[in-house]
Amino acid sequence: NPSKNSITVTWEAKTDAINYSVYVGEDYSSLALVATLPATATSYTVTNLPAGCERCMQVKYTYKRTYNGTVGESSVGSEYNLRTIPDKIQNVRQEKWWYFIKTFDVTWDEQEAIDSYEYIIYKNTGKKLQSGKTPGNRCSSTKKISNTMVYKVKVRGTSTICGQTYTTPWSSYAYCFTQPRIKSVKVSGNKLTVKWDKINGATSYDVYVSTKKTTGYKKVATVGKSKSSATIKKFKGKKFKSSKTYYVYVAAAKKVGKKRY
Repeated sequence: NPSKNSITVTWEAKTDAINYSVYVGEDYSSLALVATLPATATSYTVTNLPAGCERCMQVKYTYKRTYNGTVGESSVGSEYNLRTIPDKIQNVRQEKWWYFIKTFDVTWDEQEAIDSYEYIIYKNTGKKLQSGKTPGNRCSSTKKISNTMVYKVKVRGTSTICGQTYTTPWSSYAYCFTQPRIKSVKVSGNKLTVKWDKINGATSYDVYVSTKKTTGYKKVATVGKSKSSATIKKFKGKKFKSSKTYYVYVAAAKKVGKKRY
């Protein structure tokens, strides 16, 4: 009998049982004793389990033969791989954006008990781009995408437990987009000006500058969705010099409710 956070196992009473021992593990090799029960017990509930998990469980009983007094231990049945009911998929997120082949990968937190995942990818306009199913906790866009658009993805899972099918609610949306392509950067009049390609669906852009290629980046400006350029007057309190090398990148952002992606 599964729930989201517990598993209950029942068995037929053994007439010669002295007590019962319950073993639980993530698999057969990790079975460990979790409870010793009296001879009258016919069920046990494992609690505080994560939703959508799988556990191996085995129940043994100690017996005493009435005809010769022999004491021993036997199992009430085979070990079982048991599942809790899966819950809403968490942490759906963009894993990688492949700029030149125009595709992106999405992943999410896996739940062991889920047999398959269903996903839908939408364009920023709300139009469905594609949908599909996958046995694992990742998917990729297979239809042509744009490097200048925000996409959103939702996921749900399905699991069959004891002959009954359970489907999770749809996950929260993950918003997927790539770093804007910079069109130009120049220093003129002790100011740095950067221009980039806009991302359809972004709500703001952050501009970062460093004097080193791989470290030391500092956010120097945030501009709204209507902007595709920014002019920076100073970096770390100093004016820009045309004789010096600066490294720049722009990150798009999308705000949904109170959360900023």
